[in-house]
Amino acid sequence: MILVKYAGAALLGAALLAGPAMADPAETAKAAGEDAKWLFIQTAPEVQFDGTTLTLKNINPSMVMFTDRPARMAEAIPTATFLAGWDKGGAKSFKSDPPNAALTSIVGGKLQTATVELSEPRLDGTTLTFKARVIEGMVPTAGRATSLFIDEFCLGCIV
Repeated sequence: MILVKYAGAALLGAALLAGPAMADPAETAKAAGEDAKWLFIQTAPEVQFDGTTLTLKNINPSMVMFTDRPARMAEAIPTATFLAGWDKGGAKSFKSDPPNAALTSIVGGKLQTATVELSEPRLDGTTLTFKARVIEGMVPTAGRATSLFIDEFCLGCIV
């Protein structure tokens, strides 16, 4: 009986530590309200840049998304869901109006930051690529512990 009790506790603990449940984007957009603008964060242990293509390797399968006042909400959304909405929203879509993004990465033991404009996303397994135009700073040819902070967007426009 004690073994069953500990096994049940271990399974519950494993389920809780397995990660947060993904948000239903449509429900989240509805709860936040039509005017809410969302920011998105994608993380990856490795980044490469060849001057035109930004490649994030072994990405997290979900992206953190959050909004400011008055909604003040944060959720996780599958990366594939985010990318599926890239060209939705007409003139307000990321395809029509490419987003800016801040890229942070560790290069030679130091944090390096740059601002880029993103277009043409492509997800291949755990590799995410974008065409990227450098706006400010220097994008490393290779870096580690990378975060990509993507400009605001109307979540309701992509779901």
